[in-house]
Amino acid sequence: MTTKNEPLTGIQARIEELHNTIAEKEEQIKTRTRKLKNNIKEEVSPEKMIRKYPFEAAGASFLAGLILARTLRGCKKSTGKVEQVTLAPQQHFSTHPKTALSTIGLEVMRSVKDIGFSYLQRYLEKKIK
Repeated sequence: MTTKNEPLTGIQARIEELHNTIAEKEEQIKTRTRKLKNNIKEEVSPEKMIRKYPFEAAGASFLAGLILARTLRGCKKSTGKVEQVTLAPQQHFSTHPKTALSTIGLEVMRSVKDIGFSYLQRYLEKKIK
């Protein structure tokens, strides 16, 4: 004779088993994700990439600096004509942020260039020694 509670107990045991299986799979997924994250971090490390490809990194930083400076400064094409420009006080204040932005861009370009050349210098010193 079976009581009404026996099928219910079997279902509850199955539910607990499924919860345990889900918890195990979740831990496995978390572990795999951490390993993948660490592997990607090691592969795409900027420092490692620069050490592996120093000349390419120096060239890329130089080009990035040029592009950034040209973008921030604006592509000024000379037409050969000299025009007299008078600035009203309102226009002077509106161009001030652009000047500050181009100054910041030039400083960023110099910093990137310095970092690239310092990595290149360290790399060459290691190769020579």
